[in-house]
Amino acid sequence: MNLNALARKAAKGPAPSAYGGSMEVEDMVRFTRVHGAAGADEIERLCAQHGWLSNGLLADGTRVVPFARWAQACVAFGRGGVAGLRPLLADPELASFAIAVLDDVKTFESVQALLGFCAAANWQSSDATHAEWQALSALNLMLSLDDGVKVDQAVMDELLRVVVKAYEAAPRPFLKSLCLWTVRGAPTVQALAWLQQLEVAEADVEGARATAAKSVKRRLSPNYKAPDAKARRQIQRARAADV
Repeated sequence: MNLNALARKAAKGPAPSAYGGSMEVEDMVRFTRVHGAAGADEIERLCAQHGWLSNGLLADGTRVVPFARWAQACVAFGRGGVAGLRPLLADPELASFAIAVLDDVKTFESVQALLGFCAAANWQSSDATHAEWQALSALNLMLSLDDGVKVDQAVMDELLRVVVKAYEAAPRPFLKSLCLWTVRGAPTVQALAWLQQLEVAEADVEGARATAAKSVKRRLSPNYKAPDAKARRQIQRARAADV
């Protein structure tokens, strides 16, 4: 998408321009990834021109997309890459937007940024949409599938440490299951041993544990071959077609 196309989407559509027009969040994120600093400048200009909102909850109770928050995250990434998003992770009002952009970027550097955020989390919130759980969910999506981001042993060891801490603190069964799904991204002997020794009472959590153990064991097998670039593209296309 070029600069003019994004501007047209922002200005026209079923929604008022202050609510983004016909633009989607994905349009803004991908636009920034393609155009970098120039894209960041254009998004900043459009935000000021149309008065995009920072608060997604209007006075009458209506919910809208807070495009101004998304713009801040996209501008930070466009100008500074993953490093530009790290300061936003420390801001409770912007962390979720930064995490979503990092999830979309799907690089080794974005995995490291999310892991660093998770390493400092206390995992006390029972809300699955809280930033710390959102970050863990992003790591699950980025690392747990065969076509996930390629990482080294150090990242897998850190992911296991994060998951164990989160699992032990998780206040809800669903969040414990999320931890177990995420540990699939650390296919190591240590992760498999941890999964195998866990004693789980809840049926859903036990199901997640069994699934994770099976996945880690499969990826540890000497017969396992990670998909090459062509196979990864085929997997991603098939997944996109199912959405």
